[in-house]
Amino acid sequence: MSIEKVIAIDCGGTNLRVAVVDKELNVLAVRRQPTLANNPLKLYEIMKELIGEVCKEAHCKVEAIGMSMCGVVVHNKVGRVGNLGIEGGFDFEELFLRDFPNVKIKIANDGNCSALVEAEYGVNKGLADSAFVTISTGIGLGVVHNGELIDLPLEAGRTMQEYNGTMYESEFLLSGNGIVHLASLNGVRIVDGKEFFDGVRSRNPEILRVYDIWIKMLGLFFGNLQLLFDCEQYALSGGVMKSSDVFLKDLERIANASVATWRLRPIVLREAAFKQDVGIAAAGALAWYALKK
Repeated sequence: MSIEKVIAIDCGGTNLRVAVVDKELNVLAVRRQPTLANNPLKLYEIMKELIGEVCKEAHCKVEAIGMSMCGVVVHNKVGRVGNLGIEGGFDFEELFLRDFPNVKIKIANDGNCSALVEAEYGVNKGLADSAFVTISTGIGLGVVHNGELIDLPLEAGRTMQEYNGTMYESEFLLSGNGIVHLASLNGVRIVDGKEFFDGVRSRNPEILRVYDIWIKMLGLFFGNLQLLFDCEQYALSGGVMKSSDVFLKDLERIANASVATWRLRPIVLREAAFKQDVGIAAAGALAWYALKK
């Protein structure tokens, strides 16, 4: 008999959500509560309890689990998760397999999960090689190659950039929060990304000067991603996409110019189909992906 329902776990830095979803990623039952930090064993016990509750409500048994985790995950092994105080890693998989024998389980970084759900259900559906990039508080990346999830950390926001003789993590300068830092380094005071993009719209000369720096650096960032992965398309998400009308065409143009001599696929940037509430859908896609393996 075919499986019609799976368990999706969205373990974020602030909130934990456990749900039962169907093949179209419809949520059939869900429980939410704040994510417990600094005690991964207790966090697992909470997940287990919530799985029991949603399975009872949705009348299903546990046969596949997908877990989206806000930290480093490689081949189902959770490494450092700074937001949750997990520094030395923790083996959630072992506990799931102990309590749910023969379950199919896949655990992945939240950026990787988002890349998968966009490739199988979202704007990148039908493409063999695609990526997901979120530009928000930080910068996250996930890549799907030849229809398969690249199961590596891909901490693109942590890659290094040199600016005015000092080395910075890319997200310190280029993320939604990074825009504020970049402006400050150039003697311009803004409180957030909204003020920055409003200033671009109003043609504020000081903010336009910072925008020119930001868009060129971010364009090179995407050019470097294309040199590494040669994607057919990028699905973009995060807070800065609220101002995509301001920068997206400029970003695509500059990114393509940065790799024009390499004869790669053109860099195509599109707004992600799954936006702020992506976690459960992404974890559900991961569970269905696990069943195919």
